[in-house]
Amino acid sequence: MILSVAFGKGGTGKTSTVCALANLAHMNKLKTLVIDCSTQGNSTFALGGDLTAPGLYSVLTHKTQAAQVIQHTQQADIISAGLDMAEAESRLKNLAILKDAIQPLRSQYDLILMDTPPELSKVTKAALAASDSVLLPMLADSFSCMGLYLMQQAIEDARAISPDLQIAGILLVKYKPAQNLASDLRSSIDEIAQNMGTKVFKTYIHDSVAVDKAHARRQSLFDYAPRCKPAADYAALYKELKLKKERK
Repeated sequence: MILSVAFGKGGTGKTSTVCALANLAHMNKLKTLVIDCSTQGNSTFALGGDLTAPGLYSVLTHKTQAAQVIQHTQQADIISAGLDMAEAESRLKNLAILKDAIQPLRSQYDLILMDTPPELSKVTKAALAASDSVLLPMLADSFSCMGLYLMQQAIEDARAISPDLQIAGILLVKYKPAQNLASDLRSSIDEIAQNMGTKVFKTYIHDSVAVDKAHARRQSLFDYAPRCKPAADYAALYKELKLKKERK
């Protein structure tokens, strides 16, 4: 399965979600690959990868094959963003290129996770087009609700290349149900999700400095702070996603 984690704005927990799911998949004996599509390279750093090594940009510009740039760390296998990933946006002409490039890796991994840029770029759309499913992490605020409509259009664009692309669901991050604004917006988000043919996950992710500290130490959240609320939240999300081995 290829699952992208995407939203058209920064600060919605995309990298934290990718890293947590990768850690949990590894703990559950799934062979997992993380593809860092973001110019920021945050998931590469957090998972212990080398940002200076050739990465996704080399694949997108046909300098190397995807299998040749895979890094192996204690947390997951990684295709890094690379320091030159910022140039990919201007060089990317064919949105199907990423789908074609990682197709040979499907048989090698149970789960491929893609961390996407913090904007609706061509690289983001290429990641969507390469995916079987997309998970949408968002804040419970009005700007993120507006972002959902933009994501819906981006997903429809990607379906021109991958008609079977599914929306796994909407994940609320840094969510505080007791706050009036968050409570009021929840019903609007549920309605938007229904119109998109998807759901809002029952699980939501609490805010905690433990997540950032684990990233800074380049450690799994489940090693650094296994009893923190986000660790329990992500474990519950993993169960909701029902990720399992699919290779024969």
